[in-house]
Amino acid sequence: MSTGGRPGAILVGLLALAVVVVLAFNMGRGGGDPSGGDPTGSAQVTPSESGAVGVTASPHPSGPAESAATDEEALAVLMEVEAQVEAIRGLPPAEIGAPELITRDELREELQAIFDEEYPPEERDRDNRSLRAFGLLTPDEDVAELQLQLLGDGVLGFYDDIERRMVVVTDSGLDAVAKLTYAHEYTHALQDAAFGLATLETDAVGEDDRGLARTALIEGDANTTMLAWAFGHLTQAEILELQDMPIPDTSGVPFWMVAQLEFPYTFGQAWVAHLVGQDMAAPDFAEVNAAFADPPSSTEQIIELDAWDAREEPIPVELPDLADALGEGWEAVDSSPVGQATIAIILEFFEVPVVDAREAARGWGGDRATVASGAAGEFALAWRLAWDSPADAGQFVDAYQAVLAGLAFEASVRELPDGQVLVVHASSGAVHDATVAAAGG
Repeated sequence: MSTGGRPGAILVGLLALAVVVVLAFNMGRGGGDPSGGDPTGSAQVTPSESGAVGVTASPHPSGPAESAATDEEALAVLMEVEAQVEAIRGLPPAEIGAPELITRDELREELQAIFDEEYPPEERDRDNRSLRAFGLLTPDEDVAELQLQLLGDGVLGFYDDIERRMVVVTDSGLDAVAKLTYAHEYTHALQDAAFGLATLETDAVGEDDRGLARTALIEGDANTTMLAWAFGHLTQAEILELQDMPIPDTSGVPFWMVAQLEFPYTFGQAWVAHLVGQDMAAPDFAEVNAAFADPPSSTEQIIELDAWDAREEPIPVELPDLADALGEGWEAVDSSPVGQATIAIILEFFEVPVVDAREAARGWGGDRATVASGAAGEFALAWRLAWDSPADAGQFVDAYQAVLAGLAFEASVRELPDGQVLVVHASSGAVHDATVAAAGG
């Protein structure tokens, strides 16, 4: 289930928090797991057919504005960054347009135009209905408005894979943060030229968890390359400048939305570190290149390294057509696996302690969630989950019991005779009971 909605589908590799850069440098210096505990994460961000954008972390803007990298000196610096990144990543040069520097106000205008063109009202409405059925948005919150707020304050650069356009967002000119951003985004250009980012199908309908896992491959690679470039080519003063970046104000943005942007970068980087070796100064990208040809199929494979090494595949979980089962006037809204990463972030959003949330998500085997809505504003969510063992199923049920008390609608969680778990959310008791029956509970 895509808790990020379609805005993420407009942008390849979405990251909007300066804290991710700080985490990245701590990890690159031997800090290890970005969570401070067992790795797990959040929901989906994927590219669209119309023009994917890779975005890297951003501080709040300060200092004089510079609108484009048109002067010879700035272009020469960025061309040098490209050559250095090519040497680190070991991929042939990418054919791209001249790099641009734009201001944060110009970015906000671009984002608004992207949302207006690529995220029509009917899709926003479907995403809002789905997120509200999960309990992740209140009735007066809108996913598009929240993401525009988050991205407008945080995005620092992007790579447009349709126009081969490289953009850095800065109100401070070509400083250390801007150069770091360019190293990250040029890695996306190299990936695209060598492997074809569109072939990863991170935006495939009904494959949200798989899409998030593959986004973690894309961004973990770019973050690792970025770190190797930074440690090799930035001065100590510039690195300290990066570590001192202020964190953007995310007040008013739901925790899960912030966390979902971090996952591909922090946990993706930890996973890529497993593939390249822990020496961030001299990573070996042979296994990463192989992963682009045979990419991960679930966030479990990103979080649990042994699941990746063994290529443990998700258990297929089926649900009936919920809208059809509920009868006339009902409409299918969304249906997709949620995945281990998203399960953990949902539990944490509902105030399950972080360690308990991550433990409850561990042992995930497969799942599928389906949302339907009625003509009079009714909603129903049926979510079936398969687990590696009865103990894993019981642990999730115990954690989700704590969630139920905080929901403002009818909801239940139960273990089924086949060992799976069924979660149901509904707008009324009658709809709840009908959904349980339709989902085989």
